[in-house]
Amino acid sequence: MASKLIFNRKRFFLVLFSFIIQCILGFFFGHQYDMGIFLTSGYIVAKGDVPYGLFPASQIFNHQGFFEILPGLGYPPPWGLFLGLVYLIVYKPTSNIFVYNLAVKIPGILANIGLAFIMEKIAIQEGIDKINSNRIFHFFLFNPYFIYISAVWGQFDSVVIMLVILAINYLLHCKWIKSSVFVALATSLKIIPLLLFPMYLFYLRRNHKSLSSIKFVSTFVAANIILSYLPFKILNWDPGILINNLDFHFNRAGCFTLFNIFDLLYGREKFPHGLEFLGYLWIPALVFLYYGLSKTKLENRIDLLRWTSSIIFITILTRSWVSEQNIILLIPLMILPTLFYNKNWKTISLTWILPLIFSIINTSPFQMFFLISPRPLAFIRDLDIFMKFPRLLLKFLIVIPWQFLGWTYIIKSIRDSKKYAK
Repeated sequence: MASKLIFNRKRFFLVLFSFIIQCILGFFFGHQYDMGIFLTSGYIVAKGDVPYGLFPASQIFNHQGFFEILPGLGYPPPWGLFLGLVYLIVYKPTSNIFVYNLAVKIPGILANIGLAFIMEKIAIQEGIDKINSNRIFHFFLFNPYFIYISAVWGQFDSVVIMLVILAINYLLHCKWIKSSVFVALATSLKIIPLLLFPMYLFYLRRNHKSLSSIKFVSTFVAANIILSYLPFKILNWDPGILINNLDFHFNRAGCFTLFNIFDLLYGREKFPHGLEFLGYLWIPALVFLYYGLSKTKLENRIDLLRWTSSIIFITILTRSWVSEQNIILLIPLMILPTLFYNKNWKTISLTWILPLIFSIINTSPFQMFFLISPRPLAFIRDLDIFMKFPRLLLKFLIVIPWQFLGWTYIIKSIRDSKKYAK
């Protein structure tokens, strides 16, 4: 009993330490562009206006770190409504931009801690040994990349992937309605989880009666209407700008993809004329992957995680634009299949180390100081006058091992599972 008490007390202090570290970093730092959009959108929503458009961010907050003009949100309403609520509860009474900055990041920070408990529990249930299960717990509490993206950068991808994992758990326990609601909530925050929807239907069709698929689909549609459609109607928000900018995801080329070579060769982050079709490459790639996965079994949680991680990975590998924070959607899904089949952490480590190196080369860390001082960003801009070509070359080169890692993982994920028998 005493040893259990000490163990629990130790865990409590580990979680508290992780939370404090992330809150301290979250208070001071933030990505100039993304957090600028989030903080500005909170103000716009709190005023009762539409958070889709262009806004004079520097005038709203009278702070030199904000860009003069920032676009609004690129997401459906739920995240914007959360930002408006945080503005009203936190910023309006305090007028403290740092407290507001931290408050917006709390869901991401709590999701990191939630993932530590959820993933460790799943690992134990799936027969992962105690050493690796414990390592998973510490991984999500103190992994530099998760802390960097959630607490420092300010993105909420860890919230999205936690919802996906919870949806998978409910699916396994035959709780179709709860599972589909979590899927809908995840897709109402970021669109990428929608690509997993056919996988849920594959699973239900193979393992359960058709009524389960009907319940799942109907609940998913209803939840999406409530979360992503009704707010536009109730609040009288015009979704036109959001819809008209959807092609942004197909015509922009660069960041953590092989397509950043166009920035190196032509000095622009768009496809040259005649190559625009490459922006749609991820669609046939996803179709072929689903075909390959359909030949493998899909019966248990490891199978679901193997499918899910492969689907997210191939999307990241073939999309024309992938920001570093999107890798957070992949890592929790890879951990258990990797340990289950290969029993080593090398692949898992490379999955966060490579994008972290890329982010440094991409000068993203220098944008995190925008609330504190303009000097780090000014320094890297001055340095980039002389170092731009080598930096762009390094950006392209670091993506090559990332591509190799990804395609190797996808091929192995198909080979490691027994062929699905009809």
